[in-house]
Amino acid sequence: MADEIKKKRRGVFLVVVDGTQEFTTAVDYASEFANAEEGYVALLNVIEHTPVSGWQGIEARVRKETRAQAEQMIWTAAGRVLESTQNIPMVSIEEGDRSDRIIKTVEGNKNIVALVLASASGSSNPGPLVTYFSGKGLSRLPVPLMIVPGHLIGADQA
Repeated sequence: MADEIKKKRRGVFLVVVDGTQEFTTAVDYASEFANAEEGYVALLNVIEHTPVSGWQGIEARVRKETRAQAEQMIWTAAGRVLESTQNIPMVSIEEGDRSDRIIKTVEGNKNIVALVLASASGSSNPGPLVTYFSGKGLSRLPVPLMIVPGHLIGADQA
């Protein structure tokens, strides 16, 4: 059993790219875990679109700009992971409901061993993903949830 657990740990640590301050902390900690466990990091950016009814041209432009921002964020994060781990991370940009896409990504990749999130600091609200996955979404998550405390943000940069 211990060998199975150790073997499974060599898998992939999934981080959701969302542009928040705490997201970079999740990337850094996932990279540290990947280094320690001989694993890898996967980055997922989920684009949630809000339809603009009656304005198809504007909606198409907004989608294009949102996609470009998502690509920029994910490639910046990938560079951070590469620098830290010396491994190219898996990257994915999906569209739809954020929590549903996270679950489907985990279910679709049996190498993912944990979802790594960082909580927001200086607030009573840890953030929407931490709130969801540490509450009612936990039963939907087929891997462990690793929450990096928000007060650790920037601690390793000092």
